[in-house]
Amino acid sequence: MPKKKPKSRYSSPESSTGEKLVQYISADLQETEIKEHSECSPPAVHEPADAYEQFCLGASLSPSPLGWGLLQCTVRDKRGRRKRVTLATDDLTYHRAFVEAASRENRGERVDLAVARYPFMRAGWPGPPRQGGSWPVGSPVPWSPTYRTASPVPNSSNHLHGVQETVSGTARAICAVFAKGPCGAKWIMLDDEPIQAHSKILIPGSEVEFCVPSGTAVMPGWPIRSDPKPCLSPDCHEPIR
Repeated sequence: MPKKKPKSRYSSPESSTGEKLVQYISADLQETEIKEHSECSPPAVHEPADAYEQFCLGASLSPSPLGWGLLQCTVRDKRGRRKRVTLATDDLTYHRAFVEAASRENRGERVDLAVARYPFMRAGWPGPPRQGGSWPVGSPVPWSPTYRTASPVPNSSNHLHGVQETVSGTARAICAVFAKGPCGAKWIMLDDEPIQAHSKILIPGSEVEFCVPSGTAVMPGWPIRSDPKPCLSPDCHEPIR
Protein backbone atom coordinates (compact mmCIF):
# COMPACT_ATOMS: atom_id res chain seq x y z
CA MET A 1 0.00 0.00 0.00
CA PRO A 2 1.54 3.33 -1.02
CA LYS A 3 2.46 5.68 1.77
CA LYS A 4 0.53 8.90 2.12
CA LYS A 5 2.45 12.04 1.27
CA PRO A 6 3.21 13.89 4.52
CA LYS A 7 1.65 17.29 4.89
CA SER A 8 3.82 20.39 4.77
CA ARG A 9 4.82 21.57 8.22
CA TYR A 10 3.52 25.08 7.55
CA SER A 11 0.46 25.85 5.50
CA SER A 12 -2.61 28.01 5.34
CA PRO A 13 -5.36 26.76 7.67
CA GLU A 14 -7.94 24.49 6.05
CA SER A 15 -10.71 25.78 8.34
CA SER A 16 -10.41 29.29 9.74
CA THR A 17 -11.62 30.42 13.15
CA GLY A 18 -11.26 33.61 15.13
CA GLU A 19 -8.64 35.90 13.62
CA LYS A 20 -8.09 33.30 10.88
CA LEU A 21 -11.65 33.78 9.66
CA VAL A 22 -11.37 35.68 6.39
CA GLN A 23 -13.74 35.96 3.49
CA TYR A 24 -12.86 34.50 0.13
CA ILE A 25 -9.14 33.73 0.23
CA SER A 26 -7.48 34.39 -3.13
CA ALA A 27 -7.70 31.56 -5.62
CA ASP A 28 -3.94 32.02 -6.14
CA LEU A 29 -3.26 30.60 -2.66
CA GLN A 30 -3.73 26.91 -3.37
CA GLU A 31 -1.76 24.41 -1.28
CA THR A 32 0.40 27.14 0.20
CA GLU A 33 3.78 25.99 1.48
CA ILE A 34 6.13 28.35 3.31
CA LYS A 35 9.72 27.93 2.19
CA GLU A 36 11.58 30.92 3.62
CA HIS A 37 10.98 33.98 5.75
CA SER A 38 12.61 37.39 5.86
CA GLU A 39 12.26 40.77 7.45
CA CYS A 40 12.99 44.28 6.26
CA SER A 41 12.82 46.99 8.89
CA PRO A 42 14.73 50.20 9.66
CA PRO A 43 16.61 48.67 12.64
CA ALA A 44 17.60 45.61 10.57
CA VAL A 45 19.16 47.75 7.82
CA HIS A 46 22.32 49.59 8.86
CA GLU A 47 24.23 50.59 5.73
CA PRO A 48 23.67 52.47 3.58
CA ALA A 49 21.35 54.83 5.45
CA ASP A 50 18.64 54.70 2.79
CA ALA A 51 18.79 50.90 2.25
CA TYR A 52 15.38 50.34 3.85
CA GLU A 53 13.70 52.95 1.67
CA GLN A 54 15.44 51.55 -1.41
CA PHE A 55 14.21 48.04 -0.63
CA CYS A 56 10.65 49.33 -0.23
CA LEU A 57 10.99 51.21 -3.50
CA GLY A 58 12.16 48.10 -5.33
CA ALA A 59 9.42 46.00 -3.73
CA SER A 60 6.57 48.48 -4.39
CA LEU A 61 5.92 48.73 -0.64
CA SER A 62 5.29 51.86 1.35
CA PRO A 63 8.11 52.25 3.93
CA SER A 64 6.08 51.44 7.06
CA PRO A 65 7.67 52.98 10.19
CA LEU A 66 8.14 49.55 11.81
CA GLY A 67 9.02 47.57 8.69
CA TRP A 68 7.77 44.49 6.86
CA GLY A 69 7.73 40.75 7.47
CA LEU A 70 7.82 38.55 4.35
CA LEU A 71 7.01 34.89 3.78
CA GLN A 72 8.37 33.30 0.62
CA CYS A 73 5.94 30.56 -0.37
CA THR A 74 5.06 28.23 -3.21
CA VAL A 75 1.51 27.57 -4.35
CA ARG A 76 -0.17 25.27 -6.83
CA ASP A 77 -1.15 27.07 -10.04
CA LYS A 78 -4.03 26.20 -12.37
CA ARG A 79 -1.78 23.85 -14.36
CA GLY A 80 -0.80 21.95 -11.25
CA ARG A 81 2.73 23.35 -11.10
CA ARG A 82 4.39 25.01 -8.11
CA LYS A 83 5.01 28.74 -8.41
CA ARG A 84 6.54 31.35 -6.12
CA VAL A 85 4.56 33.99 -4.23
CA THR A 86 5.42 36.35 -1.39
CA LEU A 87 3.10 37.29 1.48
CA ALA A 88 3.70 40.54 3.37
CA THR A 89 2.64 41.98 6.72
CA ASP A 90 3.46 45.15 8.62
CA ASP A 91 2.62 43.32 11.89
CA LEU A 92 6.18 42.38 12.84
CA THR A 93 5.12 41.20 16.29
CA TYR A 94 3.01 38.43 14.79
CA HIS A 95 5.55 37.72 12.06
CA ARG A 96 8.39 37.19 14.53
CA ALA A 97 6.23 35.11 16.87
CA PHE A 98 5.03 32.90 14.01
CA VAL A 99 8.52 32.39 12.60
CA GLU A 100 9.87 31.50 16.06
CA ALA A 101 7.07 29.00 16.72
CA ALA A 102 7.20 27.45 13.26
CA SER A 103 10.99 27.11 13.39
CA ARG A 104 11.08 25.41 16.80
CA GLU A 105 12.21 21.81 16.60
CA ASN A 106 10.18 18.96 18.11
CA ARG A 107 7.22 21.17 18.95
CA GLY A 108 4.85 18.23 18.40
CA GLU A 109 2.20 19.93 16.29
CA ARG A 110 1.81 21.95 13.13
CA VAL A 111 1.60 25.73 13.37
CA ASP A 112 -1.12 27.18 11.15
CA LEU A 113 -0.66 30.57 9.57
CA ALA A 114 -3.26 33.26 10.28
CA VAL A 115 -3.72 34.47 6.70
CA ALA A 116 -5.50 37.58 7.97
CA ARG A 117 -2.16 38.80 9.33
CA TYR A 118 -0.62 38.75 5.82
CA PRO A 119 -3.09 40.77 3.72
CA PHE A 120 -0.69 41.52 0.82
CA MET A 121 0.52 39.14 -1.88
CA ARG A 122 2.56 39.34 -5.07
CA ALA A 123 4.16 36.94 -7.52
CA GLY A 124 7.78 35.85 -7.09
CA TRP A 125 10.32 36.15 -4.28
CA PRO A 126 12.52 39.13 -3.34
CA GLY A 127 16.08 39.21 -4.60
CA PRO A 128 17.84 38.66 -7.92
CA PRO A 129 17.27 35.34 -9.74
CA ARG A 130 20.83 34.14 -9.11
CA GLN A 131 20.14 34.33 -5.37
CA GLY A 132 16.85 32.47 -5.57
CA GLY A 133 14.70 35.57 -6.11
CA SER A 134 12.37 36.28 -8.99
CA TRP A 135 11.33 39.92 -8.69
CA PRO A 136 12.19 41.88 -11.83
CA VAL A 137 14.58 44.76 -11.21
CA GLY A 138 13.13 48.20 -11.89
CA SER A 139 9.75 46.81 -12.98
CA PRO A 140 7.07 46.92 -10.28
CA VAL A 141 4.94 43.81 -9.86
CA PRO A 142 1.55 44.74 -8.41
CA TRP A 143 0.54 43.57 -4.95
CA SER A 144 -2.93 42.14 -4.53
CA PRO A 145 -5.03 41.27 -1.47
CA THR A 146 -4.76 37.72 -0.14
CA TYR A 147 -8.49 37.73 0.61
CA ARG A 148 -11.48 39.78 -0.46
CA THR A 149 -11.92 41.77 2.74
CA ALA A 150 -8.32 43.00 2.50
CA SER A 151 -9.14 44.92 -0.69
CA PRO A 152 -8.84 48.71 -0.36
CA VAL A 153 -12.02 50.77 -0.14
CA PRO A 154 -11.42 53.65 -2.59
CA ASN A 155 -14.02 56.09 -1.25
CA SER A 156 -12.06 56.87 1.92
CA SER A 157 -12.05 60.52 2.99
CA ASN A 158 -8.63 60.18 4.64
CA HIS A 159 -6.29 61.77 2.15
CA LEU A 160 -3.33 64.11 2.09
CA HIS A 161 -2.02 66.50 -0.52
CA GLY A 162 1.64 66.67 -1.40
CA VAL A 163 4.24 66.89 -4.14
CA GLN A 164 5.54 64.02 -6.27
CA GLU A 165 9.12 64.57 -7.45
CA THR A 166 11.06 62.40 -9.88
CA VAL A 167 14.83 61.97 -10.08
CA SER A 168 14.79 64.07 -13.24
CA GLY A 169 13.36 67.03 -11.36
CA THR A 170 9.78 66.79 -12.67
CA ALA A 171 7.26 67.64 -9.95
CA ARG A 172 3.49 67.78 -9.66
CA ALA A 173 0.82 68.12 -7.00
CA ILE A 174 -0.73 64.84 -5.92
CA CYS A 175 -3.51 63.56 -3.70
CA ALA A 176 -2.67 60.38 -1.76
CA VAL A 177 -5.67 58.46 -0.44
CA PHE A 178 -5.09 56.26 2.60
CA ALA A 179 -7.64 53.47 2.17
CA LYS A 180 -8.45 50.43 4.29
CA GLY A 181 -10.06 47.14 3.45
CA PRO A 182 -13.05 46.01 5.55
CA CYS A 183 -10.66 43.95 7.72
CA GLY A 184 -8.20 46.80 8.16
CA ALA A 185 -5.53 46.11 5.52
CA LYS A 186 -3.95 49.46 4.63
CA TRP A 187 -3.28 50.74 1.10
CA ILE A 188 -2.10 53.99 -0.47
CA MET A 189 -3.93 55.02 -3.63
CA LEU A 190 -2.28 57.65 -5.81
CA ASP A 191 -3.49 59.65 -8.82
CA ASP A 192 -4.75 57.47 -11.65
CA GLU A 193 -1.96 58.67 -13.96
CA PRO A 194 1.24 57.78 -12.10
CA ILE A 195 4.54 59.22 -13.26
CA GLN A 196 6.47 56.70 -15.35
CA ALA A 197 9.66 57.11 -13.31
CA HIS A 198 10.87 56.41 -9.78
CA SER A 199 9.70 59.28 -7.62
CA LYS A 200 9.30 60.55 -4.08
CA ILE A 201 6.11 61.78 -2.39
CA LEU A 202 6.47 64.70 0.04
CA ILE A 203 3.52 65.68 2.26
CA PRO A 204 4.22 69.20 3.64
CA GLY A 205 3.40 69.77 7.29
CA SER A 206 2.96 66.08 8.16
CA GLU A 207 6.55 64.78 8.01
CA VAL A 208 5.43 62.08 5.55
CA GLU A 209 7.89 61.09 2.83
CA PHE A 210 8.00 57.89 0.81
CA CYS A 211 9.29 56.52 -2.49
CA VAL A 212 7.13 55.22 -5.32
CA PRO A 213 8.20 52.89 -8.17
CA SER A 214 7.49 53.95 -11.73
CA GLY A 215 3.96 53.27 -12.89
CA THR A 216 2.61 52.51 -9.40
CA ALA A 217 -0.92 53.64 -8.56
CA VAL A 218 -1.61 51.50 -5.46
CA MET A 219 0.86 50.50 -2.71
CA PRO A 220 0.45 48.33 0.40
CA GLY A 221 0.91 49.95 3.80
CA TRP A 222 1.07 53.48 5.18
CA PRO A 223 4.24 55.48 5.92
CA ILE A 224 2.59 56.84 9.10
CA ARG A 225 1.64 55.19 12.38
CA SER A 226 -1.91 56.53 12.81
CA ASP A 227 -4.86 57.19 10.56
CA PRO A 228 -4.42 60.42 8.58
CA LYS A 229 -6.88 63.21 9.23
CA PRO A 230 -9.33 64.10 6.43
CA CYS A 231 -8.46 67.23 4.53
CA LEU A 232 -10.90 69.92 5.69
CA SER A 233 -9.62 72.83 3.62
CA PRO A 234 -12.37 74.53 1.55
CA ASP A 235 -10.00 74.47 -1.44
CA CYS A 236 -9.38 70.74 -1.06
CA HIS A 237 -9.89 68.59 -4.11
CA GLU A 238 -12.14 65.58 -3.85
CA PRO A 239 -10.28 62.38 -2.91
CA ILE A 240 -9.70 59.73 -5.57
CA ARG A 241 -12.77 57.62 -6.32
